[in-house]
Amino acid sequence: MSEFSAIINLVNTFAHAYSLEDPERSIKQVLALFAADATFTDELVGNCKGKVEIETALQELAGLKFLADTRHLASGHVIDLVDADHAKVTSSTVVYWKCTPVMVMKWTDEVVKQDGKWIFQSRTSESLQKNLEMIGEMQLRGKKRYSQQTETD
Repeated sequence: MSEFSAIINLVNTFAHAYSLEDPERSIKQVLALFAADATFTDELVGNCKGKVEIETALQELAGLKFLADTRHLASGHVIDLVDADHAKVTSSTVVYWKCTPVMVMKWTDEVVKQDGKWIFQSRTSESLQKNLEMIGEMQLRGKKRYSQQTETD
């Protein structure tokens, strides 16, 4: 796989796992994409340094059950290969909740190649656009408990 393809795959793998649909599996997948001393800055997790802080933040985030209905579609990858083992990446992500776009984000990454594999050394998001009405609905639905009706004969 070319260096560019491998880096794009890294960003896309993160996007697939970040909905935390299956929290335990998703958190393991996301953590595997970061260097041990990586930084991760995102509106939902705050500023994290190192895998322990990243894992703690992801576990808290996984408690927001409505996030399991989100999908993150990464695109517009721009890669600057600094050298054989370092690159800078900028990409965009559209976040969907139940098929409705709720946010457009810009990601700025520093990636490093360790043991032949590209991983995040630094990952920072910036919210460019938000559908505040839908984000509010997501949060409300995350708190509500819906009664289940069972049919009886």
